[in-house]
Amino acid sequence: MAPAAVSVNFPPTTEFSVAPEAYYSSGLRARFLVDADRTAVANSPATFAKIGYEVDEIAYRKRVQASLAAGNLPTKVPARWPTQLSGPLVWKTGDFPDENEYVYHLTDEDKLEISRALEIFKGHGLGGHEVSQATFPLPSLGKELVKVRNDVYEGRGFGIVRGLDPDAYPLEDLTVVYLGISSYIGERRGKQDQRGSMLMHVIKRGDQERDIQYSEDKPFHTDTVTDCLCLFTRSLSEKGGRSILASAWTVYNEIATTRPDVIHVLAQPNWPFDTFGRTPPYYTRPVLFYHHSKLITSFSRRLLVGHVPFDKRTPGIPGLTEAQAEALDMVHFVARKHEINPRIERGDLRFINNMAVLHRREAFENSAGNARHLIRIWLNNEEMCWKLPRALQLSWARIFDDNERREHWDIEPPRKDGKILRVAGSCD
Repeated sequence: MAPAAVSVNFPPTTEFSVAPEAYYSSGLRARFLVDADRTAVANSPATFAKIGYEVDEIAYRKRVQASLAAGNLPTKVPARWPTQLSGPLVWKTGDFPDENEYVYHLTDEDKLEISRALEIFKGHGLGGHEVSQATFPLPSLGKELVKVRNDVYEGRGFGIVRGLDPDAYPLEDLTVVYLGISSYIGERRGKQDQRGSMLMHVIKRGDQERDIQYSEDKPFHTDTVTDCLCLFTRSLSEKGGRSILASAWTVYNEIATTRPDVIHVLAQPNWPFDTFGRTPPYYTRPVLFYHHSKLITSFSRRLLVGHVPFDKRTPGIPGLTEAQAEALDMVHFVARKHEINPRIERGDLRFINNMAVLHRREAFENSAGNARHLIRIWLNNEEMCWKLPRALQLSWARIFDDNERREHWDIEPPRKDGKILRVAGSCD
């Protein structure tokens, strides 16, 4: 069944500019008493650890040796923290030999239902950004998507919906379709940068100096502020480019057993997150939380150490201590031991529990006919999202509740003078 011949419009994109401004809007500052609740970094060392965005294994091994040699390390995890976590979120390499355990394949009936939902949506005369479960009804497929949602929030922490053909729809319709499907996982979508970008394009920019980063593997991280990370695969690279996953719960279990002192470091509220030219220039909070019986991991390596030469650390703000540098790298190397590398196909919709599953991107190469292009969406499911500690409540509110920043819906990467201006590669 062909979609109705009615165009779908998205809000027009305004001139791209991000001026230095307050990191938190006035409403959020008042609501969360931001100025009164800033956490100071106590006893900051005169010099900080030398650590960069790319992981240096030799430097990491030296830090481990120095810590063990110094001794006097805590031998138990923090009070009221678990010695071991259990449940479906504890998994490792080899635990999913059959991808059908986590991939839902769209049937022909599903695809017809999606086309009917698109017709119904167009009949409402709404803007493309207004798609929701109510305006994009999927009575049968929706039940399967609820299972995917439950796997993300209550099960293994990730799932893939496979079978969409990106060439089957005009771009505006395709955008409505993947937004409509993803609304069954989480209906609220977040602003992914200070500008208010709602759709981020994960691509090479055509800038040779900057694009050299894509020829290298990237370190494990989370997208900092969202409960569900959604990635739509619009096209694939010639080689590589998979999103590799690791369970933060499995990482915790190993570190808690072998180096419980590192859990103390990760849980301290003095990790300095750079805001890159905004006010305040940085904020502090833990990387790891144990809240309402859930382990929540939330960090971006870029925000903690910068990404030279592209995103230099703001001058004058704290760096990481030697203990923090060791802990940050330890998370990466333990995750590498237990990672899985799910296959990726064009048209895939990948959903990841961003509170409990780490991800990294393997190096990739594009060709004239095959260039990697993912669309990133930050989703919030108000009912399924885990209870958040205060520090993360503020972070979530900035992404999902801040009405003082405009929304920008770029269904193609924004450009100026023929150059791509903003793509997703790091977290805001």
